[in-house]
Amino acid sequence: MKRFFNPCRRHRRDIALLAAGALPEPDRESMENHLATCAPCRAYLAELQCAAVPVAKWAESAANLQPSAAAKDRWACAVRAAAGPRPVPTAEPSSTFGDWWHDVVWSSRRVWAGLAAVWMLILAGNLSLHDHPQGFTARSSRPAKEIMMAFKDRQTTLADLLADHSTPDEADRPKLFLPKPRTEYTRILGA
Repeated sequence: MKRFFNPCRRHRRDIALLAAGALPEPDRESMENHLATCAPCRAYLAELQCAAVPVAKWAESAANLQPSAAAKDRWACAVRAAAGPRPVPTAEPSSTFGDWWHDVVWSSRRVWAGLAAVWMLILAGNLSLHDHPQGFTARSSRPAKEIMMAFKDRQTTLADLLADHSTPDEADRPKLFLPKPRTEYTRILGA
């Protein structure tokens, strides 16, 4: 999108090389042709040449500058201090946690706050969409009558399928003593 609004952006590097005098000859001809037709690029070249001239003259004028004795002493001390052994810092748990907190959490606190808000929304959604655990345990502890009846029917069907029908069952054998109804017992006791 930027190239659409600034089509000369691709020529910036070549213009900088031209201002420094480092652009190769074949590229120089095409760049000079572009500069002849483009006023913004000519203005950019003029800015670079204004900045390049003092930098080129600086090398000539700074050749006779020498640092003072105090500056040389400071540099020597800095070099010796950098070359010497560095003390190993001892890490205290409180400072280590504080450093970690500052580097990881505090530097990106908006991200952590956003993540916490998302997790709170997810938690609220889960709690509102699902039944509460108390209601779930109450319903699961007492199964419905239909479920129990279906379970008993399946159990009797399975027992019938697993039963051995080759020998008569005790229920099928004739009983020698048939129990009398309770009403007859009460007549006997009451008479």
